[in-house]
Amino acid sequence: MITVELFVSGPALSPEAEHDLAQRLLMALSTEDAAPAEVMDAAREFVHVVIQQPQTWATGGPAPESARRYLARVTVPSSWSNDRRFGAHIVPLVTDTIAATEPDPDRLRREPHCVVQIVGLREHCTGLHGRAISTTDLTRLMTQGYRDSGVTPEAPTGAAIDPVCGMPVELADAEFTLNVDGVDYAFCAPSCRKVFAEDTAS
Repeated sequence: MITVELFVSGPALSPEAEHDLAQRLLMALSTEDAAPAEVMDAAREFVHVVIQQPQTWATGGPAPESARRYLARVTVPSSWSNDRRFGAHIVPLVTDTIAATEPDPDRLRREPHCVVQIVGLREHCTGLHGRAISTTDLTRLMTQGYRDSGVTPEAPTGAAIDPVCGMPVELADAEFTLNVDGVDYAFCAPSCRKVFAEDTAS
């Protein structure tokens, strides 16, 4: 589950520009070429982008009216935010997605005018269906359609297919594995491994 609160300074964006920016962020955060379409379609239901244009914005440097500022607060489960690779991926992704809507797309790489903050939520501190859920619950929800489909893509050479989400995992670099009945499985994330372990244990 990803929630993006994007605060934008300077001249007001038109409703069309706001919608375009929100859609760009939604798609950037929920598109992975190697993942099955069922998983990405489900994941989009758990990504929310909210754009706000504050009446007041005080900061140093050029006036925000002449040099638009962005503050993107990205809230995710803490198990995601605690992984440095997540930040290394998300910060440039969000920055470049926003920058692509600017007249000068390189400005946000030159000037410190787009701050991206990644905020981690403790386990069971987010909820759906009127109840608190875990990262494992969320993984189950996002991958249910793929797991129910019974489709298993062919693994590229040197890789295995994560049986929970359908992502290819390089076997040489696989951090999360599990042996069940003499068969080795590899997973893209610990939550996928946990879902599989729970399902095969029952």
